[in-house]
Amino acid sequence: MIKGIQLHAWASAHEMVTVAELAAREFETVWVTDQLQSRSVATVLGAVAARTGASVGTAVTFPYGRNPLEQASTMATLAEFMSPGQRVSMGIGTGGGLVGALMPQESPVASVAELIRLCRALWRGEHVRLGDYPLACARLGMRPDGQVGFTWVDDADVRVVVAGAGPKILEMAGELADGVICASNFPGHSLAAFRSGRFDAVSNLGCLEKGRARSDRAEFARIYGVNISVSADRGAANAAARRQAALIVSQQPHENLQRVGFEPSDYASTRAAVHDGESIARAAELLPQAVADQLVVSGTADDCVSALGELLDHARGAGFTEAYVGAPVGPDPREAVELLTNRILRGLA
Repeated sequence: MIKGIQLHAWASAHEMVTVAELAAREFETVWVTDQLQSRSVATVLGAVAARTGASVGTAVTFPYGRNPLEQASTMATLAEFMSPGQRVSMGIGTGGGLVGALMPQESPVASVAELIRLCRALWRGEHVRLGDYPLACARLGMRPDGQVGFTWVDDADVRVVVAGAGPKILEMAGELADGVICASNFPGHSLAAFRSGRFDAVSNLGCLEKGRARSDRAEFARIYGVNISVSADRGAANAAARRQAALIVSQQPHENLQRVGFEPSDYASTRAAVHDGESIARAAELLPQAVADQLVVSGTADDCVSALGELLDHARGAGFTEAYVGAPVGPDPREAVELLTNRILRGLA
């Protein structure tokens, strides 16, 4: 079921490519995170595609602070690196808290849908009128009467997968996308949600089917992203997991956390620390490990085999068709990939 690995673009570009080369021996797809303040996802993915021969994808990009023409061109260019049997995936969402802290995320679901339609038209080799994409046109000040086309593109093979947890974006994903990404660190798709017995009620995945009923896309992938932190040093792995989890509990609405069984007292001090301007590292120190464990699998390789096995069993039962292991991966990405490939995947077999 595990086909991919997600790497954080906060590591150095050279380190990410080196780690990707190791990962590509076992994983079909290398996904790279996209943040406005991190390394360039386009540059890193180009290097990974050229060096490894693996499928590549963004996990995930977003419409804000981005030129959609460049995004479409990047994906089509990456597709030219792909060998037979490999594929580019454009994972796209509405942008997380780091994006929202820098700019307004107006009309989020409509903006993602518009970007998908624009990219697909350009990938088909069509000439498009920019005014037909009014949200991007207004956001970037593009000329409505401008015409653009990629004369070098002939039906670029790019899979579009939408990341999200809310009912509106999941319904849109079902209608327009080739798949959906649901990450285990989001409360509604977490181990806490599965263990609560309320996954069907809190996951909003029923909205996918509403969209699929209107879709003309024949294939649809349901991808489960398992957030994991593994190291021979259990304490270091747990600390990295708490940092990831601290970002989630400090940004998610209280009701989303409470619906899967978390109490405000579980995360109140972490949330207050973030909102008071404390560092994420300090905020993470205040988060109980038991809370982080419900959002991010962490520990030694043996610890992770057990927890990951449970989570994947739940994901299969919920209808997910593939999975990737993702951020933070571990305090040392190279060590984490070696443990994943040599210990964890074999332990799950």
